[in-house]
Amino acid sequence: MKQFTYKARTLDGKNVTGLVESLSADQAARTLQERKLLVLTVTEKHFFDWHNLAGGGLGQRVSAREVATFTRLLSTMMTTGLPLTDALSNLVFQAKGGYFKEVLRSVFHDVQSGVSLSVSMSRFPKAFDELYVNLVKAGEASGKVDDALGKLADTLEANLDFRAKVTGAMVYPMVIVVAMSAIGVFMITNIIPKISQVYQEFWAELPLPTKILIGLANILRNYTIVVVIIGVGVYFSIRSLRKNPLSDQMINDAFFKFPVMGQLNAEVTLAIICRTLGTLLGSGVAILDSLKIVSKIVGNNYFRAGLVEAAGFVEKGLPLSLALRRNPHFPVMMAQLVAIGEETGTLGQSLERLAKFYQTNAEQKVKTLTTLLEPMMILMMGVMVAGLALAVLLPMFNLVNVIK
Repeated sequence: MKQFTYKARTLDGKNVTGLVESLSADQAARTLQERKLLVLTVTEKHFFDWHNLAGGGLGQRVSAREVATFTRLLSTMMTTGLPLTDALSNLVFQAKGGYFKEVLRSVFHDVQSGVSLSVSMSRFPKAFDELYVNLVKAGEASGKVDDALGKLADTLEANLDFRAKVTGAMVYPMVIVVAMSAIGVFMITNIIPKISQVYQEFWAELPLPTKILIGLANILRNYTIVVVIIGVGVYFSIRSLRKNPLSDQMINDAFFKFPVMGQLNAEVTLAIICRTLGTLLGSGVAILDSLKIVSKIVGNNYFRAGLVEAAGFVEKGLPLSLALRRNPHFPVMMAQLVAIGEETGTLGQSLERLAKFYQTNAEQKVKTLTTLLEPMMILMMGVMVAGLALAVLLPMFNLVNVIK
């Protein structure tokens, strides 16, 4: 969100100045006009921003759940017969403050002034991606924007719920790992150094497990800044590698070779690809355009390259099923069901059925994985506790012998 200083005049002729946050100078002027002010000047305020230094846009993020809720409400209002401008006006009023509210306000003003909904939304790619804009555009072309928004809401909600199920199933293992790490750090930094101090007073030799933990404690206490710098450096190095197409492709290729997690990630991605592609085709978007749109919104470079290649074959006149069959990234079953959909003229429905199949498989794998991880986590915790107990208790037993 940008900040603008302004000079304006009230209805009774008084000059006022102040600061207003908005997306643009035009939007800021509209906001001031809504406050019954006669705008004289609007100037953007420039200042040093740590958000911009860190990569920008931290205040301009819109959550997927926020967009899905807005889409569902807009679709419901329009289905009941409410005009688009009235529906947008209500949603602007209901929206919480922040970047998304300003986006909706700007979209409302654009539509009110005669700009189409898809064109207005395309100005805000952080809120409305290409999938969203193209589905709305298809709805405008067919005169059924409410139906397009309904399908879009279904797709967004299904993808969100699916990701939430997969992520939620991994919460328990993550909690165990965090708890184990916290206990280990507490023991290393608080308990072990005290035992070491007692041993030094009696000039006794420490057991090997205790020496290892004391070494770790010294590193954490004496080189905290170095450890933090290394951690931050690793984080930003990974981010840089993921931004580079070649290194990102190598990381994805390696990850998909993992026995369980690789296949799970593939099925999660395939479910989202099939559902999104099916929604686009079912809404009347051309197959070539649909492939290009999906390739841009898929975050995984492993499948993105495959979709781009498939789009190239389709552009040359090849059916989608044969284009998918030529690429080893896509399962043979996917190509076969797409071929059936092409023959029967139900490609969109076939892709949606594929999405449900991959989603069911992925959810089942998540359940199996969490079932296997629980005893493994308990075993790991037992090993860690046993190791810490040895590191703490062995010195005590040795100390008794030293005192004797």
